[in-house]
Amino acid sequence: MPSSHFFVRLIPSRPDFMMTMTADEQATMRAHIEFLQGQLAAGTLAVAGPVIDPAGVFGMGVFEAESLDALRSLLERDPAQAIGRYELLPMASAIVRPAPST
Repeated sequence: MPSSHFFVRLIPSRPDFMMTMTADEQATMRAHIEFLQGQLAAGTLAVAGPVIDPAGVFGMGVFEAESLDALRSLLERDPAQAIGRYELLPMASAIVRPAPST
Protein backbone atom coordinates (compact mmCIF):
# COMPACT_ATOMS: atom_id res chain seq x y z
CA MET A 1 0.00 0.00 0.00
CA PRO A 2 1.30 3.46 -0.75
CA SER A 3 1.85 5.78 2.18
CA SER A 4 1.62 9.51 2.51
CA HIS A 5 3.29 12.19 4.57
CA PHE A 6 1.40 14.27 7.09
CA PHE A 7 2.30 17.47 8.93
CA VAL A 8 1.19 17.14 12.52
CA ARG A 9 0.85 20.02 14.96
CA LEU A 10 0.43 19.40 18.70
CA ILE A 11 -1.21 22.42 20.26
CA PRO A 12 -0.83 22.43 24.04
CA SER A 13 -3.67 23.28 26.37
CA ARG A 14 -2.31 26.80 27.01
CA PRO A 15 0.08 29.17 25.17
CA ASP A 16 2.63 29.27 28.02
CA PHE A 17 2.63 25.46 28.46
CA MET A 18 6.36 25.07 27.83
CA MET A 19 7.24 27.50 30.65
CA THR A 20 4.56 26.46 33.14
CA MET A 21 4.44 22.66 32.96
CA THR A 22 3.47 20.91 36.17
CA ALA A 23 5.40 17.85 37.35
CA ASP A 24 2.64 15.62 35.94
CA GLU A 25 2.79 17.41 32.59
CA GLN A 26 6.57 17.02 32.52
CA ALA A 27 6.13 13.27 33.05
CA THR A 28 3.58 13.21 30.23
CA MET A 29 6.04 15.02 27.96
CA ARG A 30 8.79 12.49 28.77
CA ALA A 31 6.38 9.69 27.82
CA HIS A 32 5.49 11.64 24.65
CA ILE A 33 9.18 11.86 23.71
CA GLU A 34 9.57 8.11 24.27
CA PHE A 35 6.55 7.55 22.02
CA LEU A 36 8.08 9.75 19.31
CA GLN A 37 11.45 8.00 19.58
CA GLY A 38 9.63 4.70 19.04
CA GLN A 39 7.93 6.08 15.95
CA LEU A 40 11.26 7.36 14.65
CA ALA A 41 12.79 3.90 15.10
CA ALA A 42 9.77 2.30 13.40
CA GLY A 43 10.15 4.61 10.41
CA THR A 44 6.76 6.32 10.76
CA LEU A 45 8.22 9.63 11.99
CA ALA A 46 10.61 11.71 9.89
CA VAL A 47 11.16 14.70 12.19
CA ALA A 48 9.57 16.23 15.31
CA GLY A 49 10.20 18.98 17.82
CA PRO A 50 8.91 22.12 19.48
CA VAL A 51 8.40 25.24 17.36
CA ILE A 52 9.04 28.55 19.10
CA ASP A 53 6.12 30.62 17.84
CA PRO A 54 5.60 34.04 19.48
CA ALA A 55 1.88 33.22 19.65
CA GLY A 56 2.63 30.06 21.64
CA VAL A 57 5.00 27.14 21.36
CA PHE A 58 3.63 24.07 19.60
CA GLY A 59 4.97 20.68 18.68
CA MET A 60 5.37 19.56 15.09
CA GLY A 61 6.08 16.33 13.36
CA VAL A 62 6.10 14.84 9.90
CA PHE A 63 4.73 11.32 9.86
CA GLU A 64 4.41 8.71 7.14
CA ALA A 65 1.20 6.67 7.25
CA GLU A 66 -1.09 4.70 4.95
CA SER A 67 -3.95 7.13 5.57
CA LEU A 68 -5.20 9.92 7.78
CA ASP A 69 -7.25 7.36 9.72
CA ALA A 70 -4.17 5.19 10.27
CA LEU A 71 -2.28 8.22 11.59
CA ARG A 72 -5.17 9.12 13.90
CA SER A 73 -5.12 5.57 15.28
CA LEU A 74 -1.39 5.79 15.84
CA LEU A 75 -1.57 9.15 17.62
CA GLU A 76 -4.33 7.92 19.93
CA ARG A 77 -1.55 5.99 21.70
CA ASP A 78 0.51 9.15 22.25
CA PRO A 79 0.48 10.24 25.92
CA ALA A 80 0.50 13.88 24.74
CA GLN A 81 -3.23 13.55 24.01
CA ALA A 82 -3.62 14.43 27.72
CA ILE A 83 -1.97 17.86 27.39
CA GLY A 84 -3.18 19.17 24.05
CA ARG A 85 -4.81 18.47 20.74
CA TYR A 86 -3.49 17.40 17.38
CA GLU A 87 -4.05 19.00 13.99
CA LEU A 88 -3.27 16.60 11.13
CA LEU A 89 -2.67 17.95 7.66
CA PRO A 90 -1.89 15.84 4.58
CA MET A 91 1.09 17.00 2.56
CA ALA A 92 0.59 17.34 -1.20
CA SER A 93 4.07 15.91 -1.75
CA ALA A 94 7.30 15.45 0.14
CA ILE A 95 10.96 15.66 -0.72
CA VAL A 96 12.59 13.14 1.60
CA ARG A 97 16.23 12.50 2.33
CA PRO A 98 17.14 8.99 1.19
CA ALA A 99 18.08 6.47 3.82
CA PRO A 100 21.85 6.13 4.23
CA SER A 101 23.31 3.18 2.39
CA THR A 102 24.94 0.49 4.47
